[in-house]
Amino acid sequence: MNDQERYRYETFLRERQFGFDNVADFPPASIGGIQFAEISAVIALIEQFAADQAAGFGSSGFAFSGKETARENLREALYEIVRTARSMVYQFPGITEIFRVQRNINDAGMLALANAFIIELPPYLTAFEDYGLPKNFQIALQADIDAYEASLPATGTAIDERVEATADLGAAIRRGMIAHRILKGVVGNKYRNDVGKLAAWLSASHIERAPKKAPTP
Repeated sequence: MNDQERYRYETFLRERQFGFDNVADFPPASIGGIQFAEISAVIALIEQFAADQAAGFGSSGFAFSGKETARENLREALYEIVRTARSMVYQFPGITEIFRVQRNINDAGMLALANAFIIELPPYLTAFEDYGLPKNFQIALQADIDAYEASLPATGTAIDERVEATADLGAAIRRGMIAHRILKGVVGNKYRNDVGKLAAWLSASHIERAPKKAPTP
């Protein structure tokens, strides 16, 4: 929830309380009563979607953490093969062109490269082991590939959930603002001759403005 949404939510809370305190003046079937009920419903939605949004941020952070761990494990496994291939180039000319890792490679590129290594490895398995890589290292590489590939959908799902909750939260805020604007007229008219009540309502319905950010020097 951003600052603007939070300020509006806080206003809705005050308006709901004002409606509770003056329920006799706004029967449930009246326009005012209906809009105060709408404010209460919107508050419940905002609290639900804000919780979903916060959970989405936590889930996406956890998913990104898992993805980065899997990516680093896979990257390290690839670099072990690349480093070893450099030592093998005198026995196998051109092997460093087969086993190399580009800089700044993206997710799809990382998976494609790792799978290419798996395809190219069989003729050199024994030689790589002779040059010091662990026995059956290609099995460990495949496991790293599988773990990294599995981490990608989790990240996408967490982001989708967060985006959906953020959109739902914005829709609920807009719905609340419609009720807020209707109440501004209805309550203002109801208490136009009651200075105390009108002042209380103006205070309750006031929406703070989000502070402006200082310009970047």
